[in-house]
Amino acid sequence: MNKVNVDVRKVVGTGIKLLLICLVVGWVLSVINFDALDFIRFFSQSLRNAGELAADAVRWAVPYILLGAVVVVPFYVLKFGLQLLKGRRK
Repeated sequence: MNKVNVDVRKVVGTGIKLLLICLVVGWVLSVINFDALDFIRFFSQSLRNAGELAADAVRWAVPYILLGAVVVVPFYVLKFGLQLLKGRRK
C-alpha cells in the first residue's frame, strides 16, 4: 500500500488562508452590491441562452445540409465507383 504523508499543519494553514481570503472577497463583493444568487441566475440564464442559440443554429443549418447532400453525395458515390473500376483494370 502507498503511504500518504499529510502534514496536518499545512492542511489547516491552507484551510485558514482560504477562509480568510473568502471572507475578504465576500466582503468586497457585498460592498459593491454583488449577490451570489443573482450571479448563479445570470450564469444559468447564459447557459440556457447559449443552448437555445446552438439549437437555432442547428435548426437553420440542417435543411441546407440535406439539400446540399442531395447533390453532393451522388457525385461522391459516382467518383468513388469510378475509382474502384479504374483500380480493377490495372
